[in-house]
Amino acid sequence: MILKKIKDKLSSQAIQSTIYKGLTGAFMFLSISLLVRYLGEKGYGIWVLIFSFFQWGLYFDFGISNVLKSKIPELISKKQEFLIGNYISESIKITFLIALILFSICCIVIFTFDINSTFNIFLENSFIKKVFLLNGLFFSVNFVLSINKSLYIGVLNPKISELSATISQILFFILILVLFLFFKKIPIQEKLWAVTIINGISTILINGIYLVIFFHRQNYQLNLISRLNLSISSQILNNGLKFMLIQIFMVVIFFSDPYFIASYCSPKQISVFDILTKLYQLPLLVIISGLASFWPFFSQKYHEKDFEWFKKIFQTFQKAFYLIFILLIFFTLFSNYLIPFWVGKQIDNLIRNEYLIFMMLIVLFRVYFTFYANFFNGINRLNSQILVMGITTLIKIPLTIYILKNGFGLNGIFLQLLFFMLLWAIIFKIESKFVIKKIINE
Repeated sequence: MILKKIKDKLSSQAIQSTIYKGLTGAFMFLSISLLVRYLGEKGYGIWVLIFSFFQWGLYFDFGISNVLKSKIPELISKKQEFLIGNYISESIKITFLIALILFSICCIVIFTFDINSTFNIFLENSFIKKVFLLNGLFFSVNFVLSINKSLYIGVLNPKISELSATISQILFFILILVLFLFFKKIPIQEKLWAVTIINGISTILINGIYLVIFFHRQNYQLNLISRLNLSISSQILNNGLKFMLIQIFMVVIFFSDPYFIASYCSPKQISVFDILTKLYQLPLLVIISGLASFWPFFSQKYHEKDFEWFKKIFQTFQKAFYLIFILLIFFTLFSNYLIPFWVGKQIDNLIRNEYLIFMMLIVLFRVYFTFYANFFNGINRLNSQILVMGITTLIKIPLTIYILKNGFGLNGIFLQLLFFMLLWAIIFKIESKFVIKKIINE
């Protein structure tokens, strides 16, 4: 009986997604450890800037990926599976067009903007432009291929989305290990070229394979040659624009800090900030991946009007949250021993204990609000997120500049993030209660 319960738990989408994300995080940790040692502090700081620059683009897909996560389970619930192929086809066409536009914008920015002086990069200007351009090309291809993750989530199989990410990270780690073992003494320029190429090719390969597997297993008819279906495309874009606004706000709030730090502080502080955010990405991504698996089920159960299921899930999360808090405390205590082994004592000496406490609390409250954000995303009620995150974005940019200009440093950056995460957690928790009551009474 006990073994059967364990088996049932392990077979759930949430648990398997969490396990795969844990593996992804573990290999990401190992990869970062090698990258820091392979590229050095300054070289790694440059790679962080390049990688972060293109991470922004992932959030400019007009919310198409998020629309699919909610729309596909909705169509399944309504027994309208015959429409799914049309929605996927239009989503792929729109994503391809957006990728072309983003790559064009990327080229304009790279060749008209003085990247070196703005971000205090010590390498030759022409080399940096070429590296940025190649990363832009790889990004644009992956921008289209990565739609496979939303498709797997949409058909209520999110664990496959996490599995593909795990395999991609393992492949990247193996290739970085080869560079570290056999090409350690090459110049920093060649090292950055090598890291760019293996990062781009490994993600393209895995995303391409899993996209092919999806259509091989699912019998959805695609029509990618014809013109855009204006009716379906406009519906996708109308819903997607709301998701896109949320994504843009999230980008500014969570990914803009390295650029402000680079402008007002030293590359070492960029490395410290990145190491800390990457350190806590392991528990954050593991937990959030488990929570994200509920997104399509929120959509499905909402259209099936199974409101008892919502009550049960909310109660379960409240209990799980206390366990998450305890686990994060242990992770923070363990981090004091992990960081020197992970990135070396030189960077470890720059990391203060209060940084770890701030990051623990930031992750804790981010997890809390993310659960409720997935609920609102699943039932397609997005206006409150747009309002709260929009106001936060308007406050955060000038506040970040003020903090860094006045010498508050990383402590100030972490404190403001903690304040925003706590505020979001309270707001979305309260709103969820009102929404559930309203839905039940409708």
